[in-house]
Amino acid sequence: MATTRLEKGGKLCLPHEMLDAHHWNAGTEFVVEDRPDGLLLRPLNGELKPVKETATGHSSVGRDRALADAMRSRYARFGH
Repeated sequence: MATTRLEKGGKLCLPHEMLDAHHWNAGTEFVVEDRPDGLLLRPLNGELKPVKETATGHSSVGRDRALADAMRSRYARFGH
């Protein structure tokens, strides 16, 4: 079993073995669900691709914000 430690600012570092096994790279966005037995972490929309930066140096996440909001609403509706 792998362990990690909560850092300043609420950051968690996941073990490299898990990142490699799931093909998660810097910039990958996750949905975090609060469950009775702990937190559930999974990639947003099941995609394992990292977020790419635009020519301005900003991520393209803004375009997907409506999708992320819709997913959060869906999970809240179904009591997750």
